[in-house]
Formats: sequence, C-alpha cells, structure tokens
Amino acid sequence: MDYSKIPDELKQLDQWVCTWDGSKIPMRAFERKGASSVDPASWAGFEQAAACVEAEVYDQIGFVFADNGIVGIDIDAGFEDGLMTPLCADIMKACRSYTEKSRSGRGVHIFIKGILPFPGKNNMAGVEIYQSKRFFITTGKMICFDRIREDQDAVNYVLDKYFRDIPQQARQAGQDREIKREGNIYTPEWQKPGKGRFRVSPAYPEIKKGNRNLSMLSIAGSLWSKGYSLKDLYRELCRINQSTCKPPLSERELQSICSSISKYER
Repeated sequence: MDYSKIPDELKQLDQWVCTWDGSKIPMRAFERKGASSVDPASWAGFEQAAACVEAEVYDQIGFVFADNGIVGIDIDAGFEDGLMTPLCADIMKACRSYTEKSRSGRGVHIFIKGILPFPGKNNMAGVEIYQSKRFFITTGKMICFDRIREDQDAVNYVLDKYFRDIPQQARQAGQDREIKREGNIYTPEWQKPGKGRFRVSPAYPEIKKGNRNLSMLSIAGSLWSKGYSLKDLYRELCRINQSTCKPPLSERELQSICSSISKYER
C-alpha cells in the first residue's frame, strides 16, 4: 500500500486502527485485539498502524473520527462503470478537500474540516457523514485535492442538500451539544476578578490560519447560546476577527458563520 498521499495532518493524529480484507471490524495496531471507534486507548499512531500493514499483520489502516474538527463524507457509489457519478462530482466540487477512493474502488471518502450538529448520519441514499464514533478504512488512493480544507459552508451544503430529512429536533440537539462543549475547539481566557470588578468580555488568544473558521464558529455558538442578537453577534465577531485572527477572515466568511449559527433555536 502507498500511503504517501494521505495528508500529514491526519498522520500526526493518534487516531489510527487496522483491519483485514473482507472485514470492517477495527483492530488495534499494537495487539491482535479488536479496537473501538469510541475508545482512544485502542487507537495508535499512523506509523504504527502502517507498519502493521507493511509487516502483513493486517491488510489496511483506518482513521477514526474523534470529534476534533475533521469530518468524513462517505459516498457509496462514487463510480459506476468506471465513471464518476453526478452525486459524487457534486459533493467533491463543493468540498474541494482531500478525496480518495475507498477500499472497493467504487466508493469515495472525503476529509474536510468543519462541525456537524450530530455525531454522524447515513441518509440511506448513498451518502454518510461523520465527525465521531466512526472510522474510515483509509487507502491513500488520492483522486484529487491533496490537502484538508476548512470549509463550514461546504459541510452545510452537503447537510442541506443530502440530509434534509433529519428532524429539526435532532439538528438542534446536536447543535446544543456542540455549543455546550465550549473550549473543545477554542477557549477564550477569562481574567480573574480584581478590585471588586469582573471583566465581562474575555481575552481571546491568537487564532492562526487553518483554525480560524472553526474557532470563530465555536465562539459564535457560545455567544448565540448566551442570548446574543444576530446584530450583536456579528459585531462581536468582527471585533474578535480584527484583534485575534491572523490574518482576519473576510466579511463574507463572518456573515456565513452568523447565518449558520442563527439557523438553530435557543
């Protein structure tokens, strides 16, 4: 297997398991024992997992989604009669992020940065999307796009077009779960009170390129849950963007973040 095309960003995460041909059961790379997609203690680093395949202990490696900003999209029928399906082309065009063929050669896996309002879903029509509690058998057979992009708009596009039947209650419950996990992606620094006064606004650590959209989305979710109006939310994000994001996001991106967050009830 040639895993050289797998983005280094994935390789640096200790979220790898192994599997055998004909099986979708995750296995531990450090012992011949089953792994779990919800137990980090059963995962390994990329190099250890890949070494097991090279030594023919296992046949494939797999990446586990661990609710840390990486979203996986599984397109079951990416290719038919050797040709890419319209569904696959549509999602690939929207995401423009690292895309590889599945183990069978017919399916497609896309890795993109974003947040889902739930752990994951199967729309029962050939498309699955996950951010946790699931692993993808990872082949390294890159089709296009050698990097993992941060694009919440693309994630929202896939949700809105291919997962319309998800009840609003489920979306809201998932969003509430994301909002309550403040600090999982980005944590403002609240100063200790002094001289009888409390600092109302926290200090925001610098947000560098590659984490800006997700961090600002996390901040927006927190502020929205605290009762900020859409106008006040946008104003605060503009302030944080100029003082904290290096370089700042565009106004269009901030507007998109506000629009995404405001879709959810409080």
